[in-house]
Amino acid sequence: MSTSISVQPYALPRSPLCAPRKRWGQHFLRDQRYARQIVQLLRATPGDTVLEIGPGTGALTQHLLELPVRLIAVELDDRCVDFLRRRFPPTTFPQAEFIQGDILKYDLAETARQALELSGRKLLVIGNLPYNISSPVLFQLFALAPLLARAVVMLQREVARRLVAVPRTKEYGILSVACWVVAKAQLCFHVSPAAFIPPPKVVSSVVTLEFRAAPLTGPAYEAFLNFLHAAFGQRRKQLKNALSEYVASRSSRLSVEELLHRAGISPSSRAEELSPEQLVHLYSTIAAEAHGVGEVL
Repeated sequence: MSTSISVQPYALPRSPLCAPRKRWGQHFLRDQRYARQIVQLLRATPGDTVLEIGPGTGALTQHLLELPVRLIAVELDDRCVDFLRRRFPPTTFPQAEFIQGDILKYDLAETARQALELSGRKLLVIGNLPYNISSPVLFQLFALAPLLARAVVMLQREVARRLVAVPRTKEYGILSVACWVVAKAQLCFHVSPAAFIPPPKVVSSVVTLEFRAAPLTGPAYEAFLNFLHAAFGQRRKQLKNALSEYVASRSSRLSVEELLHRAGISPSSRAEELSPEQLVHLYSTIAAEAHGVGEVL
């Protein structure tokens, strides 16, 4: 169950040249208590490699560097990167690397593979995700699930609720199911706007992602996402209508109604009424019929 904690501001070392930029959706965490709790959720152990997304001025970074881990921090704002390198100099913190770049263009897969080769351990990810790119970053992590052990991310509360949503709720949809097939998501606590500089207009939430030992991955995952987009594309439509074009494009010998019956699902059902397990089974049934093989997931 998610909880809230009182704000405990502290004097976060900041450079006047690192004022948050509105166009990048920057809101720097300034509350020490939240920062400590977020890092604790990562459960990092000696020898782990941690990738921090968007360290800003280092609210989480300072606590991560108290741990016996290798830290790679990727930050878009070159002002912040310069500040972090001065605040955490390599002579004192040789285990830290600060990289200026866009996380959506960064080769996260290569970093994860290197971590696995060096330590035999999967990569840990942590970050206060900018609201305007939180969904693309999440799907980036989902695609790399086999290389990741755990992620702790701070998101807009509405996005966090979508990650952990259950069927028959307005939040339940593509993001919920796409997450479920690769990780177990848990909403841990909410974060007050007063914990940031500047305070955002929305409440944030911290979510942990425990990646599954054998997640759906690669082309199979991409194909499943295409199926989810068809199923949830028009939420008011019954599945027999929502999936009609999708099934027809797969050259199936069976109609969409026949495939739904074969999967044990009523043709009048809607996607938001089905559990992730049912959606996976339905996709597998359609894919197997299209390819003339048994279940593919």
